Amino acid sequence: MQPSPIIGQVLYNPIVNWTITLIMLLYGPALVIYLIFRLIGFQGYMSLFRFIEGKSVIYRLDPRVKILLSIVITTVAAITIWWISAIIFIAVMALYSLLSNIREKLRIAVPLILASFIGTAWTESMFTPYSYLQVIFHHVTFLYVLPRSLAIFGVTQGSGSFYVPYLGYVNNPVGITWEGIIYGLQITFRAVAAIASGLLLIFSTPPSDILRSLEKSGLPIELGFTLLLAVSSVPKVLENSMVVLNSLKARGVDFRPRSRNPIAFIRESLFIIRVVIMALIGIVTLTLRDARQIAIAADLRAFRAFRKRTYYKDIRMTRMDYVILAFLIALLIAGIYISGLPGMGAVPYNP
Repeated sequence: MQPSPIIGQVLYNPIVNWTITLIMLLYGPALVIYLIFRLIGFQGYMSLFRFIEGKSVIYRLDPRVKILLSIVITTVAAITIWWISAIIFIAVMALYSLLSNIREKLRIAVPLILASFIGTAWTESMFTPYSYLQVIFHHVTFLYVLPRSLAIFGVTQGSGSFYVPYLGYVNNPVGITWEGIIYGLQITFRAVAAIASGLLLIFSTPPSDILRSLEKSGLPIELGFTLLLAVSSVPKVLENSMVVLNSLKARGVDFRPRSRNPIAFIRESLFIIRVVIMALIGIVTLTLRDARQIAIAADLRAFRAFRKRTYYKDIRMTRMDYVILAFLIALLIAGIYISGLPGMGAVPYNP
């Protein structure tokens, strides 16, 4: 198949080539940010850390078992081949059917998972070293060639002559590879299996139970309280952000530049940036006010006042917990064994 001279001249005109390059460099992060904030939004993030009680077996499990579930799944997914991670990910997503208000939970989990797939595939399509692709796939296909100067920033550069659509054969091309996209999708299954199991823990466990389980596992209660505080502070910061931004909107501030005139568009964009910077001052002020209440709450808990603390509601292992615990131990042993088999372990390169 001969390359089309007209399309090739258009696609690889220096101006067009650099324009497409800049779009590709920004495409991954921009789409990931759009998916997270457009589909989830502030309300979605706030509901992420808001526990809703349920009656299924997943809610009755000991928090320590669910923490171990997340650890084992992350470990097995990291050390085995990608399709095992995919099976584990599907199994974890099946457990979401046991959650209450499942539609709201999926509205949060699915965009995060899609963002992981898109972001990783975009990154690996351009930045996976050619030597690793050659070892894994034994053949590398370049889809589009970027300026050679980007090679110093780690963009994939082939070794030899490669056929590029609409351009023909190119020596040592620098650009986007099909195998990089496939490799990115494969290793993403490791990440999304861990993300899905972590979200399952957050959705099905009250924060106070997580704190008690960490203390019973030997973690100092001060450190556990700090971790729990860091997580619980996220929705409060988001709530403060919504208060400040809504107050600015009520005063007539428009956060979207609407002018079609390039000069006016730039002027409006600079004004929006200045307003956002000023809004950050208000958000920080509200957050610092909340910090005083948090300090008082920490003092009231009287850490280290007594060697052994008591709780109004204690957590205990049940028969179901021991069954799940035995299953997780078996899964971990099986994962370690499988990872040692030829061709079943994880690929060494995993950025």
